[in-house]
Amino acid sequence: MEIQKEEMVSHKCPFLFLIRLILNVMVSVANSGMQSIARVRFDPPYIHDLLAGTNKTVKVTFDVDTNHQEFGKLPPEKPFAVILKSFDEDIATAVKDRNQLELGQYSSKRNDSETYEVNITLTGHFLGKTAVKVRLLNTNETVDNDRFLYEIDRNENVFDQNNTLDVWVIQDSKRLENRLFLSTLVILIIIANILMGCELDMRIMLEVIKEPVAPIIGFCTQFIAMPLLAWGIANVIFTANGLHSFALGLFVTGCVPGGGASNYWTILLHGNLPVSITMTFCSTVASLVMIPLWMWLLGFRFLDTFYPEAVIKVPYIKIVVSLVTLIVPLIFGITISYFKPALQFQARKIMRPFIIFVLLFLIGFGALANIYMIRLLTWRTVFGSLLLPWCGFAIGCFTSVILRQPPANVTSIAIETGIQNTGLAIMLLKFSFPDPDADISALIPVICATMTPVPLLFIAMIHWIWGKLEGRRESEESNNLKETAVKIDPITDSCKNGITAIRYKSTSNDDRLLMNINEKRNI
Repeated sequence: MEIQKEEMVSHKCPFLFLIRLILNVMVSVANSGMQSIARVRFDPPYIHDLLAGTNKTVKVTFDVDTNHQEFGKLPPEKPFAVILKSFDEDIATAVKDRNQLELGQYSSKRNDSETYEVNITLTGHFLGKTAVKVRLLNTNETVDNDRFLYEIDRNENVFDQNNTLDVWVIQDSKRLENRLFLSTLVILIIIANILMGCELDMRIMLEVIKEPVAPIIGFCTQFIAMPLLAWGIANVIFTANGLHSFALGLFVTGCVPGGGASNYWTILLHGNLPVSITMTFCSTVASLVMIPLWMWLLGFRFLDTFYPEAVIKVPYIKIVVSLVTLIVPLIFGITISYFKPALQFQARKIMRPFIIFVLLFLIGFGALANIYMIRLLTWRTVFGSLLLPWCGFAIGCFTSVILRQPPANVTSIAIETGIQNTGLAIMLLKFSFPDPDADISALIPVICATMTPVPLLFIAMIHWIWGKLEGRRESEESNNLKETAVKIDPITDSCKNGITAIRYKSTSNDDRLLMNINEKRNI
């Protein structure tokens, strides 16, 4: 249809055809001279591991055809320029846009060609994919730098692919802040899980296992509703706009199990902790099967458009490690509470403040460790990423309310449904795709993890304000009761055997004695 429209426009407007013809002639003239007789080679042929903030040197080799008729027109010992331009200079650039070579000062010569070499230095600025185009011009050619930039901006296929160097810029995954964040977080999670074990009542836990209605509801919302929700959001917001890497990142995030942070939020929002822990354990075990299943059912649609040759690699070791870091500290905490009840009491006192600290550390330090991703943020990435957990909270809440679950279970199911194990999603993307594709698609689970606490913090604040108001109301009622309560006066002259006389007052301002206890006995 587009070709037909262009033909119709050309027939209706002959001037448009003339302008296009003139432009083609200009481009063909621009490609004459040295560009038509030189072949470009790169060593290495591509760069797929340039770290952001570092440099890498590439050797560019020009094979000039001395038998070409244009070669004879070139003046001897005449310098010519090597011009380099990046498609996206925010990702990578050449240190020098222009290098000088002199005709006749070749590195090697054959019967029909002269070989010239020049080293160029590339600098990586930000993760992503780009390419560097190379032009070889003599000083008599009229194509200037502005025309070259125009060709790149228009993305015209003027040159052969051999004139282009493929450049991928990746982020250093072994940065110091990343290692500090992960190691500290593991220690904090282990301590928090030990404290949760001290809080856990095994009798209630066994009751949940015997009647697993709430865990079954959570399983359905986690592994049926969330993947379908993620698939729908990814198609509407990302795939429709050509953002295939983000679409895959969101779908993977919707397929992973609930995160360990759900247990902490359950405690802060007064949910059912045994239900939350049971759901976390069951969903993590089930993810060994459910993640490959959903990737086979729907994930291939995103893979075909994003990275067709990729093979999804489920991080089974990461899943097992998640189970170990959950179960072993819990068992240790339960053992402490059984043999040392005094330590159990102390652990319960510090558990909530410590969990608040862990969550603040996770949000703050996690955002700081991934601060470089802020340049990738758009309104679509933020909106699509926050929709997944927020809608997950709503789905878990409404489903459990419809199925007549108690309020504590509703809280646990809603939290467990909305909070995803984003760390597992990031690991899956890292294992399955090369950088920078993995880092770019991992932006979505990072945003999900950042936006997930927003409604929970709002609800926690409402809980706190409500608790303060309730405490103030109870304090006022207690003061009123004291004013109208029983007044006890020791009256020795009217009581026998040292019995205290109790005199009742109708109001706080009424000094009239109603009766004492001895009078009451005579009634």
